[in-house]
Amino acid sequence: MRIFIALLFSEEIKVELYNTIDYLRDLYDGNYTSFDNLHLTLHYIGEVDELLLEDVNTAIKSINFKKFKVKILKLSSFKNTSTSCLVHRVIEKTISLKQLHLKTINALKLAGIKIDSDNFTPHITLGRKVKISKEDLLDILVDEVEVEFDRISIMESKRVDGDLIYEELDHKKFF
Repeated sequence: MRIFIALLFSEEIKVELYNTIDYLRDLYDGNYTSFDNLHLTLHYIGEVDELLLEDVNTAIKSINFKKFKVKILKLSSFKNTSTSCLVHRVIEKTISLKQLHLKTINALKLAGIKIDSDNFTPHITLGRKVKISKEDLLDILVDEVEVEFDRISIMESKRVDGDLIYEELDHKKFF
């Protein structure tokens, strides 16, 4: 199974994010994130078996952290080609978010999970292979949104009847 560690959004925040996706979808072809799959990835782990999943769960359960807030900022893009890009919302890099990412990476390493990279660019993927120029994308204004995170989640990425589904397997509440 494919696993990643994420911070999940409230329904209210997902509605706000999805409004931007609806706007983009009406104007630009692409592969857009479904409403239920909106999240902030802290770390992608990849393929794991049941035994390794137990180690991931133990690692995540060992993380003690307090609730914190960040702002969801402007639109931007990665993996730009001449015809398409990955469109995302930028996340404010707060000290709390950086500390949580570091704690997550360290807990996974201590549990024996192989970490390919500890680079971290916090973002929310809105769409892949979106046919929009970087210039046009930067012209689209979006409101900043403040979000509070109160838990860290272990997520599974899987295909069900051809649809990409992200399912929360377990979580650890923040204090």
